[in-house]
Amino acid sequence: MSRRVVLLIALILLAVLGTAASPWTLPGGGLSAELTQHVKDRYGLDLAVRGRSTFAILPIPRVKFENVTLQFPDHALKAEGGTLRGELRLLPLLLGRIELSDFDLTETRITGSSQALQSVKWAEILKNRSNETYARRLIVSKSTLRWTDLKEANLDQLNLVVRWADTAEPMTMTGSALWQDEMVSLEQASVFPDLLVSDRISPFTLTLSTHSARIAAEGEAQLGETPRITGESSVQAKSVRDFTRWSGVELPFGSLLRAVSIEGDFSMDRRRLSWPAVSVVLGDDKLEGTMGVRFDTDRPVVTGTLAAETLNLSDLFAPFSQTRTSSGSWSEETIDLTRTTGTDLDLRLSAASASLGRLSLDDMAASVLVQPGRIEASIGRAGFQDGSLKGRLSLVRQNGQVEFKSQGTFAGVKIAPFLAAMGEPRWITGRADGQFSFEGLGKNPADVIRQAQGRSSVEITDGEIVGIALDDALRRVEKRPLLASLNWKGGRTPFDKAQAQVVVKNGVGEIAEAHLRGPSVQADLQGQVLLVDRTLSMTANISPADAPADQSPALVFNVIGDWDNVAVSPQVRSLIERSGAAKPLFPSERVPTNQQRPQATAQ
Repeated sequence: MSRRVVLLIALILLAVLGTAASPWTLPGGGLSAELTQHVKDRYGLDLAVRGRSTFAILPIPRVKFENVTLQFPDHALKAEGGTLRGELRLLPLLLGRIELSDFDLTETRITGSSQALQSVKWAEILKNRSNETYARRLIVSKSTLRWTDLKEANLDQLNLVVRWADTAEPMTMTGSALWQDEMVSLEQASVFPDLLVSDRISPFTLTLSTHSARIAAEGEAQLGETPRITGESSVQAKSVRDFTRWSGVELPFGSLLRAVSIEGDFSMDRRRLSWPAVSVVLGDDKLEGTMGVRFDTDRPVVTGTLAAETLNLSDLFAPFSQTRTSSGSWSEETIDLTRTTGTDLDLRLSAASASLGRLSLDDMAASVLVQPGRIEASIGRAGFQDGSLKGRLSLVRQNGQVEFKSQGTFAGVKIAPFLAAMGEPRWITGRADGQFSFEGLGKNPADVIRQAQGRSSVEITDGEIVGIALDDALRRVEKRPLLASLNWKGGRTPFDKAQAQVVVKNGVGEIAEAHLRGPSVQADLQGQVLLVDRTLSMTANISPADAPADQSPALVFNVIGDWDNVAVSPQVRSLIERSGAAKPLFPSERVPTNQQRPQATAQ
């Protein structure tokens, strides 16, 4: 064969190959119409092409449709615009049949309806899967998804690969999408659709992740009239606070919690998601017990019973530390319960050791209840500073204001360690028993304090007042009254019993009764505690233990100042009156405190 013939054959083959590799524009009928009918018959999809249609043979037979509309009946799913590419199986093509092996949908706008998807007869669509050949892969890229009935689930920059080669293998999915301006990755998902639509049990896997959370589950799923899912799950959030802020998903105390993870076997049906044995890691603490989420109520309800060795709940009490401004005054910022009461919660907690802000409790049993605009927390029992503590706290939103209520009892509490834990000096020791109740109503903490009402009582036994020896002060004031004020600090005053009752009305605490009794000294306290200004204005009358009840006090102390800087000092007038030389300068009878004293006149 001559070179010219070989060259001619080569040129012809090259032309044929070039022609086969180049896309051909298809007319409205023919292959394009047959492919449209194939999509309708095999997948139940309506395909309309408004743009150019092309066909190419090499390297593999393929078609491309521009500006397409692809939809399920009843508008369950509808894809508009973009480009649809498909690979054709070669053998059926040679036999004159059209069979797609791959779909590739690019830059399309997908609209869906969750209710309509539920009504699609999936069993009929998939009934011939075992004896018919279907496309093995669907690729969606650079697209958007909009729901008509799930606005919060809209997706942008959707990229998805769905692969299902054979009924012996599961359908697998991977992809990513932009949700709430944050990228969400579908790391893996698998299921057997033919088993599901025939009401049989199908194994499944699912892993979703974002920058702040990750959800993984695997197990078995079954649809039908009573759908049910069982298996193992893992939910991890680097920061619940960031997750709720980003996603808009409302969780109880979601704005206050940081890292949390939930792991364990689970089951789920239409009414409830439950973990019969769950492990919850909250920060550095691990809790174990049961949890569940109910869906058959007006709002989802999270329930649980959890126990831990150690439990730090300080994050939940962080808002209470924000009731004061940096200057020390009560905050005027509006109290907002919306972000912390997004989902109902009914939780039982127990811990061998628990931290609530600055308080440390032992053997604690507590409960938390969250409802719309309502938070209730109670401690059924707790060991506290070698004693015991019980209490209840509630915040309720009503008519644009928040009602605050608290009450509690304590017994056998060592008072000095308690003061140290609260950051206060240990000015008194002993064991304390008592009770308290407090309530207020307002838009902000300052309003609540201004309208505060309540009552408290405390009794301390076998203790000491640290920083002053009242018995020594009484002896010095008898000998040298005017010099006693110069050297009264130091030492301790032991006592058998100290008790006080305070009644709060409109933000002012009035000391109804306050006494101290010791081996050699007795004292009575009078005055007010001003909650609004956070100040004290009191006097302490000191007398020997054997002094008659109607006798004037031997020594009087003023206790005044703000709560963070209380000043205790002898009342100068009482010292001067005890001085024989200075006593004639004052009237023989005391002037009642509610009347004006005589004024000196300059001569």
